[in-house]
Amino acid sequence: MYIDKFDQQQNSTSRMAEVLEAHPKVAQVYYPGLKSHPEHELAKRQMTGFGGVVSFDIDGDLHTTIKFINALKIPYIAPFFGGCESIVDQPAIMSYWYCP
Repeated sequence: MYIDKFDQQQNSTSRMAEVLEAHPKVAQVYYPGLKSHPEHELAKRQMTGFGGVVSFDIDGDLHTTIKFINALKIPYIAPFFGGCESIVDQPAIMSYWYCP
């Protein structure tokens, strides 16, 4: 059975969101494919898939988050979604540093 790249991306992102949501050190996961997402039903009606981006908050302060980001092995640290690589962005110290 052939699975195209879009389907694989959807499957991987959905699984990652589920794993993150179950993790005790993750405070919140933002992914419309999760049944716990407040707009899940709307997303199901309007979308053919839930996309390849998952956002989440670490249960901790800025230093805890920095430690988590630095320990990652697979994603590249990057402030944009300009490629197909797996990336991670920490807005508090990157693109939104100047915002209160």
